[in-house]
Amino acid sequence: MGRRRMLAAALAAVAALGLVGCNAIPGSGDVETGLADLRQAEQFVQFNPLGPVAESSQEDIVRGFVLAASSNEADYAVAREFLTPAYGEQWDPSFGVVVDEGARLYSTEGESSGVLEVSAIAKVDGQGELLPIGPGPSTDMRFEFEQVDGEWRISSAPAGIILDRTTFTAVWSPHQVYFATSAGLMVPETRWYLSRASLATEIVNGLLAGPSERMGEVLHSGFPSGTALATSAVTVLDGRARIDLTAEAVEAGPDAMAEMFAQLRESLKSVPGVIGFDVLANGATIREVGGAAEQPSVPVVETLNPSVIRDGAFGTIEHGEFVENARFGGALVEDGPTAIMLSDDGSLAASLGAHGVSRIVAGSRTVVDERPNLLAPDLDLYGYTWSTNAAGEIWVSGANGTGYALPAPWLAGFGASVVQVSPDGSRIAALAQSGDDYSVVAVAGVVRDEASAPVRTTSEADVRMWAEGDATDFDWIDSTRFATLTREGGAGNVGVGGVGLLLNEQGSVPGGVQIASGGSRAQLRVRAADGELYASQGGGWQRSIGEISVLAKQE
Repeated sequence: MGRRRMLAAALAAVAALGLVGCNAIPGSGDVETGLADLRQAEQFVQFNPLGPVAESSQEDIVRGFVLAASSNEADYAVAREFLTPAYGEQWDPSFGVVVDEGARLYSTEGESSGVLEVSAIAKVDGQGELLPIGPGPSTDMRFEFEQVDGEWRISSAPAGIILDRTTFTAVWSPHQVYFATSAGLMVPETRWYLSRASLATEIVNGLLAGPSERMGEVLHSGFPSGTALATSAVTVLDGRARIDLTAEAVEAGPDAMAEMFAQLRESLKSVPGVIGFDVLANGATIREVGGAAEQPSVPVVETLNPSVIRDGAFGTIEHGEFVENARFGGALVEDGPTAIMLSDDGSLAASLGAHGVSRIVAGSRTVVDERPNLLAPDLDLYGYTWSTNAAGEIWVSGANGTGYALPAPWLAGFGASVVQVSPDGSRIAALAQSGDDYSVVAVAGVVRDEASAPVRTTSEADVRMWAEGDATDFDWIDSTRFATLTREGGAGNVGVGGVGLLLNEQGSVPGGVQIASGGSRAQLRVRAADGELYASQGGGWQRSIGEISVLAKQE
C-alpha cells in the first residue's frame, strides 16, 4: 500500500475511534519477545571518573574536569570537585554540550587562567537540539583558577560541558519527540537527552516546551499553553509511565486531546522499560472521548528494487536483473530524462528532461516548468510537484498542472545543487557547495495551508550537515535522516546524517554521481558516471548492474 493510501486509512480511523487515558506503546505492529525483567531496560552506560589529585597543575585540573563531566551522577558531583565551592554552586551543566573530536590543546594565559582549544563538531543546546559546527578554527574555551587549601580549582568556566564524540554518544542518546502538522500528522524532531532514569521526564518536558523555533510555524503541540508537569517527575512503575499534568491539560478540545495522546504515544516509544502510560491532571485521570485512537505518522516505505532507466527503458533492478516497467508507457523516457522522482506507490513521476520538468501519470506527460537551469524535481506527500532553478526559485504545481512561485528567501544565493522535500512534507532541504572543500545541507520548514497546499518555506534555514567534497546529490531517508553524495577526486563519498544528527560516513563509490536512499540505510544505491549501479552491503559497496543512465528516487 502506498504511503498516501496508508495515510488516508489512518486519517479515516481518526474519525471513527475513541481513546481513554490508559495507553499501551505501541498500539500496533508485530509482537516481539521483550525483556523478562524490565529492570534490564533501565541499565544505562555510566562512567566513573576520578576526582582531582593533590598537587595537580591547572592543565590537569581542566582536563580532569572535562573528563569528569562524562558522569552526571549526583548532579555532576565529581566534576564539581574541580571547581571552587562558590563556582561549584553556579556552574550549570544543563546549558548544553560542545561535542568535539577529542584532540584538545591547552595553553596558559597568565598566572591564573588558561585556554583549552577544542575541535568542535556540534553543539547541543539546553533543549536537546543538536546543530553541527562547520570546519574552521578551533574553539577556545577559557578557564580561570583560584587556590583552595593550596590546590588549584576552577573559578570560571564555559557554561555546559565538553565531550568527545565517542563519550557523547555513549551517555547521550537521540530521541524522536513528536508534534502535529495542520493536517494532523505526527512529525518527529530529534532531541538529545542524557541516557538515565529520568529520560521519560525529559521527553515529556520536551513535548510541553513545544516544537523548535525553526519549526514553530510548521508544527504545533496538542498540549494547551501553560501545561506543565504537576509533579517533579514522570514516574515509571511496572512499565507504565504516570504523567500527571497541571489543570491546563483539561482545557484541550477533542482534537487537541487526541494530539496530546498521540504525541506521548509516539515519543515515549524510545524510552527503555516504558510499555504504556497514564495521563492525569492534578491526580485525576484524563479520559479522551470522541477523539482519535491514533494520529497518523508518515510510514517509511523501503524500496527493495530500485527504479532506473537502462538502454532507454524504464524498469526496476530485481536480483541483479533489469525488469522493464510499462506503467508509464513511453511518456517517462520520451523527453530524455536526467532525473526522476517517483511517488511512494509508483503511480506518479516527475522528471527533468529536454523540455523542463514534467509530471507523468500513466501514459500522459505534462510539462509543468520550462524555466532554464532547473534542478532535479521532487514530489511531496500530497502530490505536488516541486521544481527549483539554479537561482533558488521554487515552482510548485498541483495535480491539474496549475503552478505558482513559492517563497523561500533563504535559497536565494545559496547555490543549491539539489532541493528536496522530506517524506512527511514538513521540511525542505538543499545541498550546496561551501567553499572549495566542503558541502552543506541546509533544512527549513514548509508552511502549508489548511488544505495542506504548500504556501512558503520558513524565512531561514539551519545548516544540518557539513561534508568534505563537492556537492553532488542528496536524498531523504525518512522524516529526519538523509543521505548525501559528495565528490573528492574521482570518488563519490556517501554520508548519512539528519536533522539533529551527527554525520556518519558510509564509504565511497568510484565515480558516484547519483544516490537514492530506498527508505533506509540498508537500501542505499549509488550510480556511477560510467553507468554502474552500486548497492550498500555491510561496510562497503557492491556492484549490482551496469548501463544505468538514470537512478530514480522515490518520495
